[in-house]
Amino acid sequence: MKKEAKIILLLIVVSLLSTACSTKNLNASSNDLGSDNEVLKVKLAAQATSGQVFQFLSEDKGYLEEEKVDVDLVYINNGSDAFSALSSGQVDVISTYGTGGPLIQIANGQEFTIFGGYMIIGATPVFAMPDTVYNSVEDFRGKKIAIMRGGTPDIVLKGILHDAGFDLEKDVTFIEMKKNTDVMEAVRNGEADFGSVSTGFELQIADAGMKIVLWPDELWPNHSCCRMIAKTSWLKENPEAAERLLRAYLRAEADMQHDMSRVVELTVENLDMSVETAESFLLSEHMIYETDPYKNSVIKMWEKMQSFGYIKDPAIKIEDHIDINHYKSALDSLINDYPDNTFFKDKLVEFNSNNF
Repeated sequence: MKKEAKIILLLIVVSLLSTACSTKNLNASSNDLGSDNEVLKVKLAAQATSGQVFQFLSEDKGYLEEEKVDVDLVYINNGSDAFSALSSGQVDVISTYGTGGPLIQIANGQEFTIFGGYMIIGATPVFAMPDTVYNSVEDFRGKKIAIMRGGTPDIVLKGILHDAGFDLEKDVTFIEMKKNTDVMEAVRNGEADFGSVSTGFELQIADAGMKIVLWPDELWPNHSCCRMIAKTSWLKENPEAAERLLRAYLRAEADMQHDMSRVVELTVENLDMSVETAESFLLSEHMIYETDPYKNSVIKMWEKMQSFGYIKDPAIKIEDHIDINHYKSALDSLINDYPDNTFFKDKLVEFNSNNF
């Protein structure tokens, strides 16, 4: 009997060990989602000219710590360098590099996925010297326009002109520059009649004695500006990190509805710029910060870029490179955690409109 009892006890121990191993293996496969107490790290790139206000505010309010996500913010001011950093794994997420540039990268074979937003419109003015005549887009016909190829100002303006019936090869001349400051100088010295620049240059345009003639969002509303983008493989391997980041940023976005003065302060502190410069774009009516992926707007931009020849491979389906599920999951969890918060409920209504 003692021998049989020992055998039974041994079998029980083996069974328990086997169950424990199975449970451990199951947990190991789900550890990609991160345990509740594990702090997940994300390396995120942004441009120092305008910063990353969701990051600034979510850090200031303690939301990143509460969501257990540790963000290493890296400033990369050149889009090409940012795309290379993302592709090579030097950063996990990029957030302030427009929509058109990333779409060109995807069209060229990069496995990138859009999973959230930063700006839906981003204060990207078209400007000229004060004596330049401008009444409508027809005044661009036959003129020279300085731009940075592939940036939001370039693609949105070309989309507007294409829709207005312009032949972009014959009716207007685009002069491609490497930097926004080069675009401004080209207009100032007469090399170009008009220029279009990225976020944060409104005061510099005025200081250089030039005038803004067009805000593109007035003709193409919600055209899609900066998106949050990751390598497709990173997003698949780190879904919990992506969702925690989105939760923190959504909470920051909620606060921004009534605390933009703090956003201005944080931007001034983090970027070492004047209050006037920060306010010129942060408080602009032509700037809308949005965490929503805005799938419909991204697809519309993709289709416009196809129409004027920026994207030529018909085999690529942009829908395969837009993930709205992580954002939806983050938003649903916030609605569950904060049932009295009307902002998150309103965001769900907007989400359904913007992505389906």
